[in-house]
Amino acid sequence: MTPTSNLPFLPSTAPLGAHGAPVCKHETANVLLRRSDNLRRPRAFINAGKIKDESGKVVTAELQDGTEHTPDNAEARFTKLVTGNAQWYWPEEPEGEHLIGFDTVSEQLRFTPGQTLSKGVELTVIQGEREARAIHLPPPVMINLREAAPASEDLLTDEQLDYFRANGNNALIYIHGYNVPQGEWGRFLNRKDSQKRYGGHGPTPTNAWHPNKATTWQDAEALSDTSAAPPKEDQLNGTGAHNWAIHMEYQLNRAAGFDGQDWMPYSRIINISWPGNTGSTDFMQAELNAMTTGRRLAPLLLQLAGAGIAINLISHSLGARVALTALNILGTIGKSNLVDHLFLWQPAVADNALTNDSSRDVHPLGLGVFPSAHSAARKIVVLHSRGDGILGSNNSEDNAWWRYAIPPHIRIASKAWDLATADDPMDDILGKLRGAYDKKWWIFPSFLDNGFGPAIETLYKDYLPLTWTLDYSKRSLYVPEALKQTVKENWVRLEKDIFAEASALWQPCIDCLRNGERPPDYILMAPLNHRASVSPQVAKDYVLRLKKLAVNDWVPEQQPRPALGYVGFDEVAGEHATELDEFIDRSLTDGKFFPVDQSEWLFSHSGMRIPSEEVFDRSYRAEIIRRISDEGVGFGRY
Repeated sequence: MTPTSNLPFLPSTAPLGAHGAPVCKHETANVLLRRSDNLRRPRAFINAGKIKDESGKVVTAELQDGTEHTPDNAEARFTKLVTGNAQWYWPEEPEGEHLIGFDTVSEQLRFTPGQTLSKGVELTVIQGEREARAIHLPPPVMINLREAAPASEDLLTDEQLDYFRANGNNALIYIHGYNVPQGEWGRFLNRKDSQKRYGGHGPTPTNAWHPNKATTWQDAEALSDTSAAPPKEDQLNGTGAHNWAIHMEYQLNRAAGFDGQDWMPYSRIINISWPGNTGSTDFMQAELNAMTTGRRLAPLLLQLAGAGIAINLISHSLGARVALTALNILGTIGKSNLVDHLFLWQPAVADNALTNDSSRDVHPLGLGVFPSAHSAARKIVVLHSRGDGILGSNNSEDNAWWRYAIPPHIRIASKAWDLATADDPMDDILGKLRGAYDKKWWIFPSFLDNGFGPAIETLYKDYLPLTWTLDYSKRSLYVPEALKQTVKENWVRLEKDIFAEASALWQPCIDCLRNGERPPDYILMAPLNHRASVSPQVAKDYVLRLKKLAVNDWVPEQQPRPALGYVGFDEVAGEHATELDEFIDRSLTDGKFFPVDQSEWLFSHSGMRIPSEEVFDRSYRAEIIRRISDEGVGFGRY
């Protein structure tokens, strides 16, 4: 006889348990989540996010109140979770500490930064207590030297120093070039909320973005395959100095062995942001800003060295003046080999800038060479290219054509100049403009056309006029006696105040540097800020140089030296040198200086920001990381 039943459902023979019972009968359990960085150091939770369990319930964690990075503060306990499948969502706080790993006893998950923001992390809540570890990148390191700030803000925090000690006990510093604004970080795509691609009807596709700042490189081409609309480079990787920071850090890690997938060995670098964006034709003011920044950089180098952390330093373009100012100052006070490797990439300084003989300086104000910089670095590598249309012109005919055909005061030329001189991502536009004009864009430096006037008049605005301009269109070149007297009195005041500044700051500058503190800035003698201190005799010489320049209406009488980033050492060393510098020649022979001619593979001033494979292989990998790793102190833990 077959049993029958009037029940409206078929009974189940499965035992009651975690996955077979109604929700009201589910077992509950806990998740103990620990947080660390990619060096396995405990990191305190500020916000542990939330876990959504199998029942749909959202649970937040119990946290310790402390913010110190202790094992206790690095724990978050989620309680009374329904056992089964769950999702952990973390809001990325503190900002910039991107989630890159999630480890349990049974598996190790690895993520690219930002990958888990939309979908969270899958985990299984088991009976009792599930233990897991969330692994995060340390935040980026950006030292902002653009604005006035307390001296302590120019230095690394104790936490940052601890990171570089633990991460191979070395630090790499990068200094961007001319005409780079501060900018901002990019963002991560919110794929969940982005509208779908346009399919012939409906609204135009748009991308949604997470509010979190993206502080690591993202592949715009790869993301365009899954986004609503192709994302732009600056949306993903930021703008200005932040964009340079992201690209340089990523390429250096890639050259060291980073595979783009496992972010556990990824190393942060120290990025220096400085006010080089002074306007397209005011190169002289950018030079003054670079030297003021170099004075502020010197204590950071002393801090790292004092902490026993080895230093490598890379500069681009006019960032070389920032780096060489700091090293010149430190070399002057006897700090030898403070930096292991100094890489000057397309340096916008004179080709004899590294000489130890200040008498070889042809700059009218005496700021062209850095006589003591060499002693503060163990090795100096100069990466240069004659394919750089910013630092040089391929021939004198192009050179002359550009100078006279497009003067800076013409509006269209100023617009073109803005594009041509920017170290920001403008290479594609530069190429089009070069093609349109069929000429190279500029010669180094830009003040050949407009003199030193703008920077000098800004610097000495309280002492103007310091000269007068004759009107040759009139028959009479008469200058009123009252104007002559005013100019004479202004020079007397300026000279007196310059000597007073020299006397007041000479010893305090040395004392501050010896104590590892930020030295005072020279204001009236700002063009001499690359010196550790200015003696009364040097101040007197400076006044004479200034007067000579004033007589010529602030226009230098002679051509500047060619850019080191364009010609390398060709004109000052070797058997074909036209003006042999014995010190530079000897330093090349001894291996202290090493030139890398990239003319065969680097064809734009900023070609290292988004490098070709050849630039990556031959410059990043072969000439920078190889030297740091094989001949130097290493890069991170690679």
